[in-house]
Amino acid sequence: MDHYRQAVIRAADTIERHLREPISLDAIARRAGFSLWHFHRIFAEMTGDSLGSYIRKRRLTAAAEELKNSRRPILDLALDYQFESHEAFTRAFRAAFGVTPSEFRRRGGLAWNRTRPRLTLRRLKRLPRQTSMEPQIIELPALNLLGLTARFIGPMSPDADNTAVVPRLYARFCPLIAQLQPQVDKYVYGAVRCPADSDRRHPDELEYLAAINVAVSREAAPPLALWRIRASTYACFTHRGPVAKLGETINYAFGSWLPRSEFMHTGAPNLDRQDERFGDGGAGCEFDFLVPIRRK
Repeated sequence: MDHYRQAVIRAADTIERHLREPISLDAIARRAGFSLWHFHRIFAEMTGDSLGSYIRKRRLTAAAEELKNSRRPILDLALDYQFESHEAFTRAFRAAFGVTPSEFRRRGGLAWNRTRPRLTLRRLKRLPRQTSMEPQIIELPALNLLGLTARFIGPMSPDADNTAVVPRLYARFCPLIAQLQPQVDKYVYGAVRCPADSDRRHPDELEYLAAINVAVSREAAPPLALWRIRASTYACFTHRGPVAKLGETINYAFGSWLPRSEFMHTGAPNLDRQDERFGDGGAGCEFDFLVPIRRK
């Protein structure tokens, strides 16, 4: 657990030193010793903010301090804190504080509720009712996941759109399954990964794959994508109940079980694994959430 806390504290220190410079999310995660996807989960569980959202809020908070205590031009502050234009800074500032930067300065920062203090770590999550307390530790062979992908904004972001994007992706993919046979096993898989910094249009953007497992000899032609995932050990959590509550299971796996366990994340994609237990995704739904692990 201390390892996770220290990683988040080090990341916050790095962010604080580079508020006025471009910040690579990949580099922050690497310095912390994790894959970007895994560190996104750790950081969000311990702070209540996604990594990208925390950086934006800290920059806005620092900019607000300068607006309140200096006469520097607003455009200079916007560019200093890595906003591409006066307009982009004004939009973000109004969303955070309810007023434009010029109005904020004119009022002298009165009634200012700081948008993000330096760092606040949260307590670990308790076990959600719908999640298996102790996962099964299972071994899976290499997977060749063939399916459709979509980009979405993760659930910890103020711009989150996962609940709209992911169901639409499955609505597109499921009718194609019969055409993609044969499958190696009976499951439909979901997998998530982080795009590289250079390929990310939003700080909290992720990529989701809805897929089936096919033979290693298969190839993919657009619009299909093929993700090859190495054989691995997984912690298999059973999620029971509406798909909409999967976030609670993920939060428990990363925020409570993994830090206290003898395992660490490998950096490979996490997987949803669905079979006939899935049903309509409602109250009677049940499926597996798989976390790739290795011993510490």
